[in-house]
Amino acid sequence: MLDSATGTTDGFERVQTLLTNLPAKLILWLFLVALWYHLIAGIRHLLMDMGIGESLKSARLSGGITVVITLLAAILLGSWLW
Repeated sequence: MLDSATGTTDGFERVQTLLTNLPAKLILWLFLVALWYHLIAGIRHLLMDMGIGESLKSARLSGGITVVITLLAAILLGSWLW
């Protein structure tokens, strides 16, 4: 896709048309939200590996914070794409 977009003007227009379709935007949004969740959950696990937030109460709290941050990111990414 990147090769097509940077190759010729025709290729760029084809990729631009593809990415303006609703299914393509939805797939891109889902991918970005999953990537964001993976990043935030990874940071959470790194903190837990350092001994921060290992108790049950703080683990539940950090899990909830991870979900809330991901939901906010999903809303922001959705507004950015559409």
